[in-house]
Amino acid sequence: FDFETGLLRHAWDSSAQMFWSDEETGQSAHAWGRAMGWYSMALVDVIDIFPDGEGKDALVNILNRVFDGVLLFADQTTHMWYQVLDRPYAEGNYLEATCSAMFVYAMLKGTRLGILENISSKDALERYDDLLATFVTEEDGLVSLNGCCEVAGLGGKQMRAGDYEYYISEPVRSNDPKGIGPLIWASLEAERL
Repeated sequence: FDFETGLLRHAWDSSAQMFWSDEETGQSAHAWGRAMGWYSMALVDVIDIFPDGEGKDALVNILNRVFDGVLLFADQTTHMWYQVLDRPYAEGNYLEATCSAMFVYAMLKGTRLGILENISSKDALERYDDLLATFVTEEDGLVSLNGCCEVAGLGGKQMRAGDYEYYISEPVRSNDPKGIGPLIWASLEAERL
């Protein structure tokens, strides 16, 4: 957790030994959109099946804290999110479809479950409309989700250090499954609301 931004960094190494980690905090350099998107979806899906009690309450609090941070970094015009969340208007950063679909899905499901404190179902449905307007096109009956980061990560054989230039240099494509799934789930949640 980055106290300055209210966002979660892509990764953390408690020993601060990984080459991508900060020597003092062990954190990676940035908050990556899709990493927080996966996290928000996992939280809302686990909360849905978790038994009532302190554990569930703790997860609900974490989900609300995630959205308290994420909402501050949405684009002012489209209301969608950037590839590198903590550098929203930096040169080269771009609106990214997979994390946006993930956040919208989690918002829709969270409002349906009644667990998001500062987001109404009306707000979540408006974000869904913004998602469609920003990233989804239809041509000859074929629907496409555009603006998907193909892949990003830290470490590995590629020695990915997770600096800003790395995240914005990864390939961007249409219809990546990591975005299509959340788009379908968001659509189903929108229909339920």
